[in-house]
Amino acid sequence: MKKNILLYLFLFTALILIFQLVNSKKVFDDLNGKWTEIKVLNEKLKDTISKLQLRLDEQNDFNLEGNEYALRNFENQNINNIAIHVKDELYKINSNRKKKDLIPYTEMDRTFLINKVKVLNHRWVVANFSDGAQWGEIFLTYQIDKNGGLDFELKEHFLYSNPD
Repeated sequence: MKKNILLYLFLFTALILIFQLVNSKKVFDDLNGKWTEIKVLNEKLKDTISKLQLRLDEQNDFNLEGNEYALRNFENQNINNIAIHVKDELYKINSNRKKKDLIPYTEMDRTFLINKVKVLNHRWVVANFSDGAQWGEIFLTYQIDKNGGLDFELKEHFLYSNPD
């Protein structure tokens, strides 16, 4: 009787071990497949990140914050962030309804407001504007005086043709 019990116990243990072996093999293969997929996805994402980094570096070529040579012109100024100061002054001038010299389309009886501004270097600014129905862009030059005041001069402008 003891021999039969030991034999049954041995067979039961062997069946459990075989079941565990087969099951762990399936789990291992599944995890290995998922790991391979994640590895491939990770490589794709690294490639995408490197491409986006290259595009960002190209965009920063024409940006005041990334231009050391242009920033040297402001070493003696008491302005913390030149680009923000220029943008704020430009928005302030544009919001003044009496002064319409930045956007030259006042004869259209529309109120054009500047939407976005990009400070290219220590002298140039590009901005786009809109009245909600029409859009355009302007190219300005600016100079900062010793007191931190700004003078803008319109160099180029255009209004996109309305497709309607």
